[in-house]
Amino acid sequence: MTTWYILRHAEKEAGDFPNPDLPLPDEPITARGQRQAEALVPFFAGRPIATVYVSAYRRTLQTAAPAARALGLTPQVDERLNEIDNSGVARLSDAQIREKYPGIWKAYTERISDFRWPGGETGGEARDRVTDFLAAARLRHGEADGLAVCHEGLIRLLACALLGLPVTRRWNFEVNYCGLMEIRWQPEHNDWRIVRFNQDLTDHG
Repeated sequence: MTTWYILRHAEKEAGDFPNPDLPLPDEPITARGQRQAEALVPFFAGRPIATVYVSAYRRTLQTAAPAARALGLTPQVDERLNEIDNSGVARLSDAQIREKYPGIWKAYTERISDFRWPGGETGGEARDRVTDFLAAARLRHGEADGLAVCHEGLIRLLACALLGLPVTRRWNFEVNYCGLMEIRWQPEHNDWRIVRFNQDLTDHG
């Protein structure tokens, strides 16, 4: 029975960490985040995980690295796991977004229709790429279990997709640092079952 573990990265540094190859700041994890990543090892080391994927942002690789080493695996980068692209407003305050993009701000606060972030993508587009990743990973790895370390917004969108909810409901979900979503493939229903959501596997030390 195929199981995938979808994990948010560990605590990240505050501030702007530009990377010319990425649309959003490329923050590393903090010292506390490193301890959180190490605390994941006991949970994952004893499981039959055959592959580990991360996004192109370094905080996901830093989070996955201790568990991947324990499993004897090398994480693979898949850009479909990148955070939703809101690069046009990522460095703006709420007041600045409201003033510069009143239509976007209205859609964001009302949460009744999808919208495109300036210079970025819609919730639907981000949802489609993470579900495409999951379908491709299952096709490539068959019944093998896998771990994917990605981002809060993307995990929220994946939850909406698996539950048949519109992307506007994504803010109803909370995903903490290192919050885990475990999903299991149900061949008899040709669908995924959510086994756990936002489970804390760390001691926050």
